[in-house]
Amino acid sequence: MSEQSNRDISTPFMAALFVALGAIVIWDTTTYTDADSYVFPHTIAIVMIALSILLVLQWLLGRSPSEQDPGIAGAKSVPRRLALFATMLAAALLMPFLGFLGTGLIAFGAIMLTAMWDPWTPYRFVVYPVAGAVIVAGFYLLFARVLQVPLPEGSWF
Repeated sequence: MSEQSNRDISTPFMAALFVALGAIVIWDTTTYTDADSYVFPHTIAIVMIALSILLVLQWLLGRSPSEQDPGIAGAKSVPRRLALFATMLAAALLMPFLGFLGTGLIAFGAIMLTAMWDPWTPYRFVVYPVAGAVIVAGFYLLFARVLQVPLPEGSWF
């Protein structure tokens, strides 16, 4: 089998989907009348498009992580990817009930457990959850208090 036939084609395919999604978001934001409403999605879409293009260029040059280590794109990561998808979906569904802060803390914990590849040490067991709580709370305070973005408060509390 040639080296070209073993190349990971999902990388440029998914990058192209993200470029298309970013283009749709940029197009959609042209209909917004309030400048405050379109700045954030417009900026995120531009960054997403730029990073996707960089990823394709990296793939074309043969420098993508999956090209260097086929284990990264292998079957071992499929359960983690599915767990990440399930966590994000559950977080989106729970947000109206638990609010941004509660859902963010639970989602961060689930993602941290899913993404943790290295063995847990006492240091990681203490520092990672504390750092996660500080990060989630920091984003909550930044958006809710400083930037005055209305975030879901949750109906259960």
